[in-house]
Amino acid sequence: MSLIKCSSCSKQISDKVKTCPHCSFSMHNNKDEIERLRVIKYRNYRDKMYRLKMWSYTAIALALFGIVPMVWSYVEAIGYGFNVSITNHWGVNLVVVGFLIYVVIRVMMVNTKRTYKKP
Repeated sequence: MSLIKCSSCSKQISDKVKTCPHCSFSMHNNKDEIERLRVIKYRNYRDKMYRLKMWSYTAIALALFGIVPMVWSYVEAIGYGFNVSITNHWGVNLVVVGFLIYVVIRVMMVNTKRTYKKP
């Protein structure tokens, strides 16, 4: 008696059982059913990665919305001869928030890649 992975839920089960006790998947299904489950699992992975990429682009845009007015104000102030500190500008908050969101999303993407296993 050895342990194998269920084709549906990827949990460890005995090779002697006819159905998975976790998801009730029949271990004696034909090859088409197993291939269909593999395709569905890949599509779910692909869709999740796409959504995460779109959110990371949004985080980058948020950071850019903070950088552009901050630099613009800095250049104008230098032109008038003022002593300027960029750290007081409201754009710094957008840059920090955008960067933090970007880092969190990238960690989520790495975790998603790590948990997806090709059957």
